[in-house]
Amino acid sequence: MMSRRTSLAVFVVLFGVVGACKSEPGTAETKDKPVEATRELAGVWPEQFKCDSIAAPDVLGPVLGGSARQVDNPAPIQKGLAHPCVYEVNGGQLTDAGVPVFAYWTFDFDCRDNYKKTADALFDQYRRQNADLVAKYDEMSDAGAIKPTDAGIEMHRPGESSDVQVGAKALDHHGQGLLFIDDDAPCYVRVVGPDNARRLELAKLIAKNLTIKNAPMSPRALN
Repeated sequence: MMSRRTSLAVFVVLFGVVGACKSEPGTAETKDKPVEATRELAGVWPEQFKCDSIAAPDVLGPVLGGSARQVDNPAPIQKGLAHPCVYEVNGGQLTDAGVPVFAYWTFDFDCRDNYKKTADALFDQYRRQNADLVAKYDEMSDAGAIKPTDAGIEMHRPGESSDVQVGAKALDHHGQGLLFIDDDAPCYVRVVGPDNARRLELAKLIAKNLTIKNAPMSPRALN
C-alpha cells in the first residue's frame, strides 16, 4: 500500500502609482507626471503560497470527516513550486489502547509553464503503475501468496484507476491519489488521501476555489 504521507495561495493585487505634480501658486508652468494605470495580476509567487486561500482547516474538516489540522511540511521542493498542503485529520477513531487514529491528507499544485506536459506524463505513468500493481496482486492471489504480514496487517487489492469528473481532466488512482488539470487556472493538482469519495469531494473543493488570480505561479498581467 502506498504511504498516506505524500502535496493555494493568497490574492496579490498590485496597484500602479497614480500621481500628478501640480504647480505651486506663482510658478510659471505645470509639469504633469504620466499616470500609470492600475494593473491587476494573475498568480501569486509560490513562496508566498497560503493553503488557507483554498480552504481553511475548519472548512476542510467536514469534507475529510473529522477535525483537520495543518501540518508543517519542511521538505525541499523544486523551484517554482509551492509547498504541499498537509493535514492531519482526527475522525474520532481510537486504537484498542485508546490512542487516536489519524488520517493524513495532502494536496499540491504545479502551475509552471510546462504543467500540461508534466500532467499528461503523470496521467500515463499513474495509469500504467496502477494497472501493474493490480495485475501483480492478482497474480500473487491466484498463487495463494497473499498473506498477512508478521505484524498481522492484511494486504488488500489495490484500487483500480478511473476517470472522474473534476476540472478539465481527472484520474483517481492507486486507491490513494487523484490527479486533475484545472479548467480555470493553468495548473495541475494532486490530492492524496485514504477515502475515494472524500478524495473526490476535496478535489472538487480545490477546483472551485483555485483561480487564475490565486494560483501559485509567477505573477503576470491579466489580459
